[in-house]
Amino acid sequence: MRLITQRCLYALLGCWVLTCPVNGQVPGMPSLSAPSEAPPTAETPEQTETRLELWLKEARLALSPSNEPGAETRVPEGITSANFSDDRRTLEQIVQGVARHQKTLASQPDAIKALEAARTAEAAWTGFSESPPYSVLFIDELVNQHDATKAQASSHRSSLELVERARTTTQEEAKLAEETHRRLLEEVEEQSPNNEAEKWRLTAQKAKSRLLALRATSLQSSASLLNDQVGATQIQRSLLERQIATAKKKASFSDADIAKVKKAAEDRRAAIRKEIAAVRKDQQEAATARAEFQKKLDEILSATPEGDGAAPSAELPMAQLKLEAGDARVDALQSVVETLESLEQLEPYVPEAYENRKILMLSTAAADRENALQSMRANHDRLKAWGVVVGNQLSAVNADISKQESRSTMIAADDPRLVPMNEQRAALWEKQAVIQRLSQAVALQRRTLKRWIGEFDQTTRDQPLAPTFEGTVSKVKNFFRWISAIEIFHYDDTVMAGGIPITERRGVTLGRTFIAIFGFMAAYFIAGRIKSRLQNAVVSRGRIAHAQANTLSNWLMIVVGLLLAVTTLHFLRIPLTVFAFLGGALAIGLGFGSQTLIKNFISGIIVLFERKIRVGDIVDVGGLAGTVTEINTRSSVLRGADGRETLIPNSFFLENRITNLTLSNRRVRRMLTVRVAPGCSPHAVSVILTECAERHGLILQDPVPIITFEDFADNAHVFGIYYWTEFNDKTNCEVVASDLRFMIQKRFLESGIEFPSVARECGGITDPAVQFERVKKFKPPLQ
Repeated sequence: MRLITQRCLYALLGCWVLTCPVNGQVPGMPSLSAPSEAPPTAETPEQTETRLELWLKEARLALSPSNEPGAETRVPEGITSANFSDDRRTLEQIVQGVARHQKTLASQPDAIKALEAARTAEAAWTGFSESPPYSVLFIDELVNQHDATKAQASSHRSSLELVERARTTTQEEAKLAEETHRRLLEEVEEQSPNNEAEKWRLTAQKAKSRLLALRATSLQSSASLLNDQVGATQIQRSLLERQIATAKKKASFSDADIAKVKKAAEDRRAAIRKEIAAVRKDQQEAATARAEFQKKLDEILSATPEGDGAAPSAELPMAQLKLEAGDARVDALQSVVETLESLEQLEPYVPEAYENRKILMLSTAAADRENALQSMRANHDRLKAWGVVVGNQLSAVNADISKQESRSTMIAADDPRLVPMNEQRAALWEKQAVIQRLSQAVALQRRTLKRWIGEFDQTTRDQPLAPTFEGTVSKVKNFFRWISAIEIFHYDDTVMAGGIPITERRGVTLGRTFIAIFGFMAAYFIAGRIKSRLQNAVVSRGRIAHAQANTLSNWLMIVVGLLLAVTTLHFLRIPLTVFAFLGGALAIGLGFGSQTLIKNFISGIIVLFERKIRVGDIVDVGGLAGTVTEINTRSSVLRGADGRETLIPNSFFLENRITNLTLSNRRVRRMLTVRVAPGCSPHAVSVILTECAERHGLILQDPVPIITFEDFADNAHVFGIYYWTEFNDKTNCEVVASDLRFMIQKRFLESGIEFPSVARECGGITDPAVQFERVKKFKPPLQ
């Protein structure tokens, strides 16, 4: 009762402060509220700010009682702990979402100003205030700004795509949540206006609806902000591209520029040396502290009594953690020193790269230019390998940080062990920062060298053609003519001239052979495409079955291949008489080698046109049963019930006895044997078996199932169920038989009929007449 009164006071206070009903969630005793309204599609910035402030105050007002001790235990009956936690998390997300949305709205005026400023600058720029020529260092600065702006624009576009997709989804969710809240409100007002649990759920749904509406409007504002940022970066890129193009037309590279580069590199090296000296000082202090930790640990270990039953000192874990943190600190500072030294070693590459660039831009000696280019490429490859090493180091330190983070999550905030663990994490973060610094420096130099090498290659390609170009082209043509004229083999051809046979020697060149092979492949490919289109058209119109079409198309492509082979030989001027000396051996070889192939091929054609075995039929081939999935030119594919596919030669279908289970119809008769205990009523058993067979939906009723009394066994009566099923994709004969067994077992238990392995008497009912009357009175449940 105290909690309910307190919530009401909070609600009244909120109404007085905000001059509107408090619609936030109040754990314990929520109040009915009107359906939440989504933010209006068009509102002024002042209205938006007022609405956000209102939502923020209401969420904080409703969240305050939820954070009190024991608030979770004072919720209405029927509200679980998970519901309470979920609602409190919703309110916390509303508070955070309002703060983010306000930050986005505050950034929009600056983004609009930046966009207008970019448009003004781009329209007003007509040239540099400085007179040409322009230093390459100035051009490099423009290029770096352009690359940074390009990366920024790409990032904004990627973020905009994500925001747009999320906004569409969130708007739909917000509509569904709003509709759910309206429906709940109507149900509570009509059915249970005094049910505190239902009121609580209604207010919880109100908060969820408001959270989704907040997310939708926040995403819309973010999309608007990103659109302005994308537009500003695109305009800045366009302006920078104009400036770079203008500056490059009148660029200069002087010795003063090289001196500036060397001076800047030396200044950076001096700063790094000072940084290394400071880190070494910290390293000495860390080593001293680590020694103190080691000494303290040794003292604790020496004071710990020996023996299996001796309890370790309570200070031992903390001492070990401090020593571990000290080791991590010393190791991290040593790594920082080494990384800074590597960064110092990287600086001399910058002046060297500029000197090589100057040679490429100004030198006229081909040897000097080639040496400079090779040096730049070697440095680029070296930096590439360096980047891989630094990347591996960064991955290793990230793994160590993740390990420390996972260890810290399991420790309470007031645990003294958290202090040395935080010191260890701080050391790893310092190590990570320096390695990232080196990685960025290596990546920057790599990109710079790659751009300079690419610029030189582009300049080389754009230069006028050399005077010896025509001579080079002529040499290349002569080389290809010489290659094409190479004779692969020759043959003797006899021709008739004036009735007199004349033998001529003819040769086949490499060039004509390449042309013939290319023509053969192109013609065969075109024929295959035409064949596929014709086959699809004929099959789709039902003129011929798909399997028959496959066989005929394969035979047609063989004929086409033979015709193309003859045409190719004619193009090469090779008569078929050239192969006459191979005729005898070839005929014998083909006779023996292709006997089985031709037999299976002809058998496949007979099977297809006879149509005694078709694709989709279920056949039994030598004890192997399965479905025919393909009938090809040489063999057919039989898929068994276990999913295995077996290749059956086509001749096997004609030379052996094959059982086609679906030749004229797809019905098959099955038989199921049932044994019951002696003394049971045969009529009762027959009635139950008939009933089970008729109730199964996959058992055909035409022909009707037949129940037979098969035999009198030593300890059982044997009955048989003969029923028909149909082969299709919905019927599995084994499953049907299993279903029948389940149904029979259930009905036997209900009727007091037992199996011979269970009892010799029928469930204590020894009178068959009683059993039969019990079966007659039983009404099966509706299916």
